[in-house]
Amino acid sequence: MGTSESALPHWLRPHFIEAENLLRFERFMELCLYDEENGYYARNINSVGTSGDFSTTPSLSPVLAIALSQAIMTSGLRDIIEVGPGAGDLASQLLLQLRPSALSLRKRIRYHLVERSAPLRALLKQRLGRSVKFHPDMQSALKVTGGTGFVISNELVDAFPVRVFQGAPGAIHELFLSLKGGSLVEEWVPTSEIPDSTQFNLPRDPKQRLEIHHSYRTWLDQWLPSFQNGKLVTIDYGGSGAEVYYRKPQGTLRAYYHHEHLTGPDIYRLCGRQDLTADVNFEDLIYWGEQSELSTRRLVNQHDYCQAHQGRVTDTQEARFLTDPAGAGNAFKVLEQERSEVGPVTIG
Repeated sequence: MGTSESALPHWLRPHFIEAENLLRFERFMELCLYDEENGYYARNINSVGTSGDFSTTPSLSPVLAIALSQAIMTSGLRDIIEVGPGAGDLASQLLLQLRPSALSLRKRIRYHLVERSAPLRALLKQRLGRSVKFHPDMQSALKVTGGTGFVISNELVDAFPVRVFQGAPGAIHELFLSLKGGSLVEEWVPTSEIPDSTQFNLPRDPKQRLEIHHSYRTWLDQWLPSFQNGKLVTIDYGGSGAEVYYRKPQGTLRAYYHHEHLTGPDIYRLCGRQDLTADVNFEDLIYWGEQSELSTRRLVNQHDYCQAHQGRVTDTQEARFLTDPAGAGNAFKVLEQERSEVGPVTIG
């Protein structure tokens, strides 16, 4: 697989030189998304929703926020920490659902945002102002909350760079990229440096491409030691390893540009100008969490998570789409993990 060298931005070429013309795909994806001067999230994303390159559940309907607000109100946790809030649709909806009533002002919810994208931070500050507190990373947020919180991420994990593998046990190869003959070429390099993942324990066709969110595991390890008490709710598209790769021998890597779904060689077409993503293997998230002493409470699809609260949402085409068990309602999963228990507080 290759793309013309003329399509490769000049800013990427020094990184190939530095890597001696063998750049790990994970590093390529990290640069395309987060390079400070040219990355998609760092510089080129302007919004999420109809005016952006992709939409998220909260940008289409409040149904998810309503379900989450009920979980927050029964959790006994005052501090909400949303990681990767995007354009702020979920935060806006949750703040509306959790606004204190005139009769119950004893304990207010405190809403914290962790967002690394400068364009999105600017958008969030304009939209939400002083109703939220901004933090540069999870460690800073947890320091303010005393290590306690109701941590939410919606379509965050899929934005972490992935390592890509294929091959049989004992003969695993990892995906690297090189510049050859005027083209960006995929190179499969034998490796014994395999990340700790449940995906390698399953029987598969040796040609099956596997995407491992190893960078997400690294990120978790950085802040989970500071997480003393609370809940972690992770919402994303994906499922079990078997579910994610069912009839997808080329894996799930794809790009989005103005809501256009791009696969194959097209994921290299607009480096730094389009979103890159891969489905989430929730078996890995459960495994990694339990290794860090997080308890797994449940893993359900978005339809089941929101079903009890659908009556509170106006019946719209968007709400039906997001909870359709044959579509987005099953494609998106909700994982609840926690560290210890706390008692309820009064929230209006």
